[in-house]
Amino acid sequence: MVVLGIFAAALAAYELVAVRIERTGISRPMVFVAVGAIVAAAGVIDPIEGESPAGLLLPLAEIALTLVLFSDASRINLGWLREDYGLPGRLLGPGLLMSIGLGTLVGLWLFGELDAWECGLLAAILAPTDAALGAAVVEDERVPGKIRRSLNVEAGLNDGLAVPFVLLCAAGATVVEGFEPGSFWITTLVEKIGIGVAAGIAVGLLAGELARRGRRTGWASGTSEQLALAGVAVALFVFTEEIGGSGFIAAFVGGLTAGSRLRVAGKPAVAFVDQEGALVAAFVFYALGMSAVALFGDLTWEIVVYAVLSLTVVRMVPVALALIGSGLRGRTVAFVGWFGPRGLASVVLALVVLEQDNELQGIDTIVLATLATVVLSIFVHGFSAAPLSRRFGEWAKRLPADAAERDEPAPGTD
Repeated sequence: MVVLGIFAAALAAYELVAVRIERTGISRPMVFVAVGAIVAAAGVIDPIEGESPAGLLLPLAEIALTLVLFSDASRINLGWLREDYGLPGRLLGPGLLMSIGLGTLVGLWLFGELDAWECGLLAAILAPTDAALGAAVVEDERVPGKIRRSLNVEAGLNDGLAVPFVLLCAAGATVVEGFEPGSFWITTLVEKIGIGVAAGIAVGLLAGELARRGRRTGWASGTSEQLALAGVAVALFVFTEEIGGSGFIAAFVGGLTAGSRLRVAGKPAVAFVDQEGALVAAFVFYALGMSAVALFGDLTWEIVVYAVLSLTVVRMVPVALALIGSGLRGRTVAFVGWFGPRGLASVVLALVVLEQDNELQGIDTIVLATLATVVLSIFVHGFSAAPLSRRFGEWAKRLPADAAERDEPAPGTD
């Protein structure tokens, strides 16, 4: 209870001065990772005594990611995405695939104890980006709207798109290491992914339609609608997992489907989901800080190098290749490539793998490399977001009117 009380006090203190603190480049994840580390270093709690880190963090972390997946997907304007899919499509298609591929090769180079499937698993876990860690970028109106929207859409969709790769690589690793039969890979593809997609579509359509009718008839208020969708997201995750599907895929697809039914009216409906997700995510980062004190004593130079390369080469080279022919200038390509922060999704996916596939030979390396990359990203992207977006925005203002960076979607499609 003392640990929970410290978190609550830190949350209250931070939120009362959040605007002022964030102007200095200090984000919510930075604050709570630091507070958690201080709590553990001071000896208030041993975060891993008698229980694995996954056992402590997993339930809350799963809820947090479920809410984030559902709310992020539900706010994506599919109409705008169909009309101006160029840049987001490049980042979410070839960019994501090449990032996973390059991350796999770097893992094979650095980690002799990991096989190709395990390296692919690590790369897939670290593929999702987290716009919340670089909020100053997507909120800075000096940055061209096309760039901000594209980064926001990428972060909103790539966590859901990365989940199938995580599942397939984990299945491949367990088959190769003899823990599952050869058919397990196909079983994962059909059951985990197939059931997740089907459940997400069915529940998303129903929830979106009921919310739309409830608003039209006056049966539901704005607050009750928000609470209902938060409940839908969590229930969808839990029951999809119970029937053998992937709850994360279901939440992601359900959010996309419900959002498409609610259309513009869907934005207020996910406000509570956003707030609830942010609160739970703050506790996850707090617990991450506590665990990091103990876990990072096992860091190796290979893990540190992988973390650095994951945030630079593994992200920036695929982005540069994916954006060839887009008309964007080199400075813009570098800016987009740099702002691929890793955050909540990577932490949760690593914990899920730790809980479900803890027999893998390289599981400790996978988890440590993930946590090291996320902690590094929280601070380097957090501190660099505001100054770099300011400098980039000032530079972008001087671009000619026909520059690719200045192209905006048609009014009313945002």
